[in-house]
Amino acid sequence: MLVGCGPKVPLPPSGDHIKVPFVAPRSDLCAATSIEMLSSYWRLTTPYTPRLSREELDARTLIPVKGGTLQIELMATARANGLLAYTLTPTFDALLRELEKQHPVIVLLNRGYAWYPLWHYAPVTGYNKKDQTILMHFSDRPHEAMRIATFKRLWERSSNWGVVLLPPEHLPATATSKAFLRSAYDLERTGLRDEAIIAYRSALKRWPREIDILFALANSYYHANKFTLAEKYYRELLSIEPKHPLALNNLADLLCHRGRQNEAMATIRKAVSDNSKIQSIINATGKEIRKGCTPQGKK
Repeated sequence: MLVGCGPKVPLPPSGDHIKVPFVAPRSDLCAATSIEMLSSYWRLTTPYTPRLSREELDARTLIPVKGGTLQIELMATARANGLLAYTLTPTFDALLRELEKQHPVIVLLNRGYAWYPLWHYAPVTGYNKKDQTILMHFSDRPHEAMRIATFKRLWERSSNWGVVLLPPEHLPATATSKAFLRSAYDLERTGLRDEAIIAYRSALKRWPREIDILFALANSYYHANKFTLAEKYYRELLSIEPKHPLALNNLADLLCHRGRQNEAMATIRKAVSDNSKIQSIINATGKEIRKGCTPQGKK
């Protein structure tokens, strides 16, 4: 019913499938198997090591009362497995750009109807320009071919939802700085600070003067008690934006806890904000500096 007679879709010249290991489907566990397949791919092609077993993937993704998995659980489980989860821009062009870079993409498709949905997660593993097909680990065979017109119609039913799962040192081909920063910060909130730091550092290679990334990296190093590196990135940020109030505040706090009270006081005096909440933080830091801070080491 969904096969149409439309014009050919222009595709990039490459058509080889991405060599994603295939995992046979298990009832209601397409999210877990999709994560497992992509995790296996990155384990084979990069130094990445998965953190979760198959049983743990299953337990974290399956919602028995729903008979499946919501997107938020899929992404949270991928992060717990040590991968950065980046929501794909919902366009066919964005999907092709990721595949060109050998980044498999998990998509959500409705194999049923609007009034009787049958949702299914599947890794897209490539495309065939000549045959005008998309390749997926869709059901019981690897790299199943689906006509592009059919794929687009099935994918539109989920508003073109897809997610790129990558080791933290890799950046999506279609990433924007702010969206990538949110994905990296989600890793840090999961408790994977070391992986988040790797992601922030990778992002700086593409966006070396991005203030928010510098700030996130400096904060992560500070919370990891890596004070020398934290100071380095606060100062790098301030060389670009000298009046950044929170960077000045945090640098002053760091200097105070490293026993450099005079430097800390000179720094906090430069911090001023029109935002009352930020200014209250600055005032509290200034008060602590005047009282004297407990040393936190010299790392």
